[in-house]
Amino acid sequence: MRRHHPARAAAAAAAVLLLLGGCGPAAGAPGGASSEAAPGRSGRAEPLAPAREPSAAETRLLERAEQILISRCMDGRGFPYAVTEAPDTGARTFPYGVDDVEWARAHGYGGRDERTAARAREADPNQRYFRGLSASGRAAARTALMGSAPVGLSATAPTGMTITASPEGCIADAERTLYGDLATWFRVKVVTMNLRPLRETRVHEDRRYADAVGQWAACMRAAGRPYAGPDASRQAAARFGESMQPAEADAAEAELAVIEATCASGTPLARVSKALDHTYGEQLRARHQEEIALRWRLQNGALPTARQACEEHGSEQHGSEREDQTPHSRPSGGSHA
Repeated sequence: MRRHHPARAAAAAAAVLLLLGGCGPAAGAPGGASSEAAPGRSGRAEPLAPAREPSAAETRLLERAEQILISRCMDGRGFPYAVTEAPDTGARTFPYGVDDVEWARAHGYGGRDERTAARAREADPNQRYFRGLSASGRAAARTALMGSAPVGLSATAPTGMTITASPEGCIADAERTLYGDLATWFRVKVVTMNLRPLRETRVHEDRRYADAVGQWAACMRAAGRPYAGPDASRQAAARFGESMQPAEADAAEAELAVIEATCASGTPLARVSKALDHTYGEQLRARHQEEIALRWRLQNGALPTARQACEEHGSEQHGSEREDQTPHSRPSGGSHA
């Protein structure tokens, strides 16, 4: 099956991509290592040290640097683009059914968290700017950000889907600045970002998971909630908002989520799903260890450039603040953060 999708930018750019009509693959959990040679920034094969997984702080640094580079590029093409970060709503995903009773009591199925995230997207300065553009202006901004068409870069995900993107536009320009070999970066990113959905699909298709869901469903029926599986109970919770006020819907959602989590932890479902998720995750990491290790190497190699970009951006911000405090000063020509 062949489908075309532009590549996903850093997390903070996701809302703008959605507004402009683009979408990207889901993120996946990397793992594994390799010690083979890989293309460097010059395009030549260069021997590299064993891969090291970037820390969470280093990953955030790379994401912020990409936003800064996108902002500079968009500014050069005549479009303001704010450097933002995705808000932390505390949301969690439970692909095999909610199994944390305390989290369910506080968050339900995450409906309130999603409303908070939606409000944050609405308030995002890039969202507001692009919404205010005319149709032709939005098309021009999309081209500046993502290129004229999602062709030129192509990679096959572990799911079998072919994903394409443009080597033009400010997202591609930022990634090329950070990682050098854009085609290689795109390929390993597509592979590693799609390991998680494939892992979850395999768990759902496993007979052991289906058997555990059957026992969970019996528990739910005994509790007066006759749902065949976690997806059905989640869909039922999503309908609460159609006939209830938000506070009432949140309470009903939390009540159902607690029952679901109690049944998940009181039957084999939580234990079996975690074990299967680990098993299939290890299998996929072993199969794709070269792509995972190469992604880590490219990320580690990009860290000096990312640090420099963030430091320069910080200096520009401080400089702009000082100029703003000076009467009759000229506006700074820095980024639009």
